[in-house]
Amino acid sequence: MVLMAAASLLSVVVVVEAGRSTANFIFGDSLVDAGNNDYLSSLAKANYQPYGIDTSDHKPTGRFCNGRIVPDLMSESMGIAYPLPVLDPAATGPNILRGVNYASAGAGILNDTGSIFLALLTLPQQFQYFQQTKTQIAALIGQPAADQLIENAIYAFTIGGNDYINNYLIPLSTRSEQYTVPQYQDLLISTLYGHFQTAYSLGMRKFTVANIGPIGCTPSELAKGSVDGSCITSIQDMAMGFNAALKPMTEQLQAELPGSVFVYIDSFSVVMNIINNAASYGFTVKDTACCGAGPYLGLIDCETFTGYCSNRDEYIFWDPFHPTERVNILAQQQFLNGALDVVSPMNVGQLVNF
Repeated sequence: MVLMAAASLLSVVVVVEAGRSTANFIFGDSLVDAGNNDYLSSLAKANYQPYGIDTSDHKPTGRFCNGRIVPDLMSESMGIAYPLPVLDPAATGPNILRGVNYASAGAGILNDTGSIFLALLTLPQQFQYFQQTKTQIAALIGQPAADQLIENAIYAFTIGGNDYINNYLIPLSTRSEQYTVPQYQDLLISTLYGHFQTAYSLGMRKFTVANIGPIGCTPSELAKGSVDGSCITSIQDMAMGFNAALKPMTEQLQAELPGSVFVYIDSFSVVMNIINNAASYGFTVKDTACCGAGPYLGLIDCETFTGYCSNRDEYIFWDPFHPTERVNILAQQQFLNGALDVVSPMNVGQLVNF
């Protein structure tokens, strides 16, 4: 066991010296949460069946999906094991050298986002855990090697959707009373700008930043106001407005922060293309969840008692909010190898070797 651990540490150091990313650190919300909320007294959990029904052992993993999520697929492409949730007791020792997942269902750019779920890891709290991880890595492999690993690692951010769905748009929202939609967008962008400055100060350099997906097309939103399965225009407009401001912000950050690379991922366009061309991708159901209840199976969350579809590869949405594993696979292929209209100024595959 000691020899295996030593070999693992040596391989990390050698590859880092070669300049290739060997670790993947994940920040954000339920789209990329690998199970952190399982360890919290949170109302937002995916630790029960049928979540995880298409994993190797068909058991729930805390992921809000029937199978793998994008960070899992990213790790597979990098040839590393899946980063563990930071709250998992096993997220220690050599296990953290491949990266750690800090994402938490319900989290947003603003600290009050997701408060309806009672407990979650806010983005500042995710950063605090990352700081602890840095200290642990230095203790494992020494400060020089740790500095190289941290500098070359990938830092994946997926955040922002909850700031609308589970903050601005909830009934009796104080944020919607305080801010117009443009004002709220400005608040989100300025706050996120500060978060990335903090991330840079913590040693992060190679960022991927996914924009907000088509939240107006989720079964949850359709259940509240769509009569024919069409996406909710007002909510789509919010996402597109935010995304239009997000891209130049990442470009500004890269110009201002020496040695940084910010890769902007257009998740919105990728998923909308799948929705608009569902049949060509082999999907037969594009507006209804595989698991849930109510109109479009989007009014009640996926629960053990709601049941689930048998032909999951034909559904775009797994539950009222999240895509199926097959959508994640299609999207990750675009993120990893896509052209500049999808991911810029380089794709994620190029970033790994940058």
